[in-house]
Amino acid sequence: MKSIIILFIVIVQYGCANDNYYYKNNQKIDLIPISRVSRDISKIDYYQNNQGIVLGITDKLILKLKDSTYLNSILDEFNLTLEKILSNDMYLLKTTNKNLTIDISNRLSEKKYVKYAHPDFIKKRIRR
Repeated sequence: MKSIIILFIVIVQYGCANDNYYYKNNQKIDLIPISRVSRDISKIDYYQNNQGIVLGITDKLILKLKDSTYLNSILDEFNLTLEKILSNDMYLLKTTNKNLTIDISNRLSEKKYVKYAHPDFIKKRIRR
């Protein structure tokens, strides 16, 4: 009985796990969720990457395609909205839920017709 309960707990935790990474130059960059006081905490989730840089993630992501003819199928498949055209093959997209931004950008990064996809990170400006 105990083994069934433990197995159930492991399956539930695995099913509810979020993708806490993103792809940069075809390499996984781990993200560690952190709590941070913000004026409007409901709009931004904060993470820290391997290098200790704090990144904010909202409901927006940046997508660069190898072939822009796939844009409409991506919008339909992932239920995304086109926010802005950044260049001929680069787009700012909006998800329906900020909790899906990392997962969707990771799934898009694995598509053969996508050059890259990542959340539209909010970073602190650093003066040089």
